[in-house]
Amino acid sequence: MVNVEKLGVFLSSINAFFAQIDDTKVAIDTPYLNNNKNALGYDYSGVIKISGPLKGCVYVSAPSVMLREVIKVMGEPDSSITMMKDLIGEMANTISGNARTEFGSEFIISPPQIVEGAPGMSYLPKDRHSYITPFTWRGYKAMIGICVA
Repeated sequence: MVNVEKLGVFLSSINAFFAQIDDTKVAIDTPYLNNNKNALGYDYSGVIKISGPLKGCVYVSAPSVMLREVIKVMGEPDSSITMMKDLIGEMANTISGNARTEFGSEFIISPPQIVEGAPGMSYLPKDRHSYITPFTWRGYKAMIGICVA
């Protein structure tokens, strides 16, 4: 398991992502451990697989209503499913790119894979737990899931 202090890089990068959009602060809730047998997530999740000294994945999951609001605030008229999937992928990319800066170049990250709902067992090993960090932006709840060892 990665020590909890290291998880801060993922949380500061979600703040950085939303700071590019507007000046609404992101409220980060208390992280907790979740058993991977019951993966948690919203309508769409952007999953980044990680390899190197750390193995596992990081994902960001958000409901459609939040993604549409982000798209609207960005001034983009198209809030199609394709656009929402692109956005969740962009969020996942931002989070993992910042993490790579923290953990070093041997930290290998895949391009984001977009899944509907929570990531399934192909991403989250059953024998491990994920750190789930809920966060809120403009009243919309979303989460970051981190499963690395």
